[in-house]
Amino acid sequence: MWLLAASGAFAQLAPQDPDWKEVETPAPPAFNLDKLLPLEMPNYTALKFGVDPATLSVSADRVVRYVVVATSSTGVVNAMYEGLRCDVGEFKTYARWSARGEWAIVKDPNWRPLTDNNISRHALAFARQGACEGRAAAAGSAAEIVRRLRASASVF
Repeated sequence: MWLLAASGAFAQLAPQDPDWKEVETPAPPAFNLDKLLPLEMPNYTALKFGVDPATLSVSADRVVRYVVVATSSTGVVNAMYEGLRCDVGEFKTYARWSARGEWAIVKDPNWRPLTDNNISRHALAFARQGACEGRAAAAGSAAEIVRRLRASASVF
């Protein structure tokens, strides 16, 4: 239910700033499975998602970058290095963690809308549970996002 409300709010955001430019994306950071902050997902989602707080950054272009890890019930781990634009309700996947234990860079990644029918519901959950507050990154800092994720996790 909360996903429907959240996706509706993001759908009403203002048009993109025509002068906005994305800064050069840093290389995908290392992540730690033992430090993940969980994301609350709908009951029908079989995977568990978490964000490594050490990978969070908010850059001058207002993009929140992070590593999100998806773990199956059998222990299979997938990770994605993503960016989130709170002001326009979009996300992008820069790289995926490969089975060989290294990052595979996504060729020509595109910004996609945060919507409930998108296959990346975790990005919407992350936006609502800590990364975004209105149309800006939460308090403009990674530390504030971590604080909000921890507070959100304690509620569930």
